[in-house]
Amino acid sequence: MKFIPHIICLSLLLIGCKSEDKKTFKPKELSAKEIVQALLAEENRAILGLDEEGRQLLYSYYETRDFKPIWASKKTIGEIGDTLFKLLKNPIYFGISDKRFDFNWSDSIPIQNELAIVCGLARSYHDLRFGMLDSTKTELKKPEYVKLESLDTLLAFNQENIVSKIIAWGPADSTYQYLANHLFNFVSQNPINEPKIELKTIKEDSLQAIEGTRQILIKKGYLNPENATDSLLFIKALKKFQTDHGCNPDGVIGKNTVHILTETNLHKAQRIALAMEKQRNEPTYPKRYFRINIPEYMLRLYNEDTLCSEHKIVVGKYENQTPELYATLHTIVLYPFWNVPYSISSKEILPAAQRNPNYFEKNDMVLLKNGDTINPYKVNWSKIKENSFPYKVVQQPGPKNSLGIIKFEFHNKYDVYFHDTPSKGLFNTTARAYSHGCMRTENPIDLAKIVLELDNNKITPEQLDSLIITENTKYPIALRKRIPIYIQYNSVIVENGKTKILRDVYLRDEKFLKVMFKEG
Repeated sequence: MKFIPHIICLSLLLIGCKSEDKKTFKPKELSAKEIVQALLAEENRAILGLDEEGRQLLYSYYETRDFKPIWASKKTIGEIGDTLFKLLKNPIYFGISDKRFDFNWSDSIPIQNELAIVCGLARSYHDLRFGMLDSTKTELKKPEYVKLESLDTLLAFNQENIVSKIIAWGPADSTYQYLANHLFNFVSQNPINEPKIELKTIKEDSLQAIEGTRQILIKKGYLNPENATDSLLFIKALKKFQTDHGCNPDGVIGKNTVHILTETNLHKAQRIALAMEKQRNEPTYPKRYFRINIPEYMLRLYNEDTLCSEHKIVVGKYENQTPELYATLHTIVLYPFWNVPYSISSKEILPAAQRNPNYFEKNDMVLLKNGDTINPYKVNWSKIKENSFPYKVVQQPGPKNSLGIIKFEFHNKYDVYFHDTPSKGLFNTTARAYSHGCMRTENPIDLAKIVLELDNNKITPEQLDSLIITENTKYPIALRKRIPIYIQYNSVIVENGKTKILRDVYLRDEKFLKVMFKEG
């Protein structure tokens, strides 16, 4: 029992450090085991920055070891401990929230750092396997720890397997594992604490915008410094950067381009970590389903784990955002009527009608009130206000119809769907956020034929062609079996074996990043 006075002494000294510099204490007379036991005493929990559950787990674990450290000694933390220390002081390496590692690290007591590492790893297993965000996605989950009997296996590192073992704690899904490895390499190879660069748009300050963009493109490897002043090569590099990041490659230094040019490495790393968090919560997809990714502007149809068809789409503008949702496709409608939403009628059609009542006839639209057709030329448009628009507007089927010649219907509270469009040119752009919320779809007839064939529908692909040729407007095609639709928002994706960081078109990532991390 000779060590008891030393433990009491160490406890008193540690407690005394709370109001002073916690990192200056250097035990001289105590053994390593005595330091472990003292640091894990209940009254000293705040010194390490542990919660009580973590302290009890560590105490029980080290008690099974007779309080002998795993890697550390009084003077050094050891090779494995040192590697873990460097990694876990920056948990973004593994996509883990830095809020999970809010421990009191020490510059002078290696054993204190070992205890923080063990506690952090015991938490990290659950975070990496099951996720950090709670069901509301507005808070971090309460930290969970592995069971006492699992700690020996969890901590069985050698110098070569540290990174791979921690990454393997996450889901085995190939996309997740690719993202996790990419994130580790990205953080390893790029300065993560770089300051945010200030950059003007071309309209705000043309000289600063061009010179600042040139330096950023050089730094990011898009432009060779030896010929960076060549204007043609500069524009080519800028367009390549815009394309790679989901912006229209117009070579113009506008707001969107400035936003992606000035995104810090830390912010990019956090967005990859968010993509990993979303991957942990991926649904179990059925045999047949649609998957739509808003920031990618793409719709895909899968059957039996095989990609059957993929289509470019146009999604909602920032002010008319396409929602994330789950629904099931039940009907295909040929030559649909468009019941114009009130928000569009009152905000967009009303001003057009006030300028010229011929707008309705020109666009094959009918004006209705209480089911009766109204002559737009007999309406005193100057007296109608946006907040009291009394009419319903319906666009007739045909080539001018905003829904094109085919619509795919699925019940949802947002009243959105995907459909054809007469504005085919927008599919040639990279960033395609132009709609009022619904999804305009490229080559929708081809998609409908594949759906009907997979459905073994009574309407065959050939019959669909006939219905289109005869301009059949009264033939909604009900599917025999509904197809699930997943409309998602993933701004970081894996494509052809490469990680692509797309533009966060609706800035939806930000609210999650604020929950997950201290700063971005």
